[in-house]
Amino acid sequence: MKVLDSREPIAVQFVLGTAIIFVFSLWGVGFQFIKGEALKTLEYNFDAWQSNAPFSYTYQVESGCMLTFSSRVLVVDGVAFFEHSSGHTFEITIEKMFKKAEKAITQAASIKLDYHPVYLFPTDIDVDWNKDIDDDECFYRIINFEVIE
Repeated sequence: MKVLDSREPIAVQFVLGTAIIFVFSLWGVGFQFIKGEALKTLEYNFDAWQSNAPFSYTYQVESGCMLTFSSRVLVVDGVAFFEHSSGHTFEITIEKMFKKAEKAITQAASIKLDYHPVYLFPTDIDVDWNKDIDDDECFYRIINFEVIE
């Protein structure tokens, strides 16, 4: 009996099983590589933000999973002041946006992530935590960012 004889069902199953394991192994390595690159970019952008952040600035932050919340944020010398809409107390700073992006990169099924072109902080995070569950998508957005001089 030959092990790789194509007329033997065991041989066919062995070859197909080996091929499937090989394909899934490459997929897993590629998936981790992509996540690793996204984390490196996030870390680089966080360092850039830490070293180039303006002293005073303002922005509006929007977030939501099932409900949408919005806050106007004023940062003066590193201290954040929030004006909430809808009576919520959900406070997101730019530093928290980096943490949310990191969590999404490492834990979510899919993520769309955009950065500010100058200051490199996350401006738009769209997350689907589990592709098999409806209504678990969340978003976080920073809009109307302005430096105060």
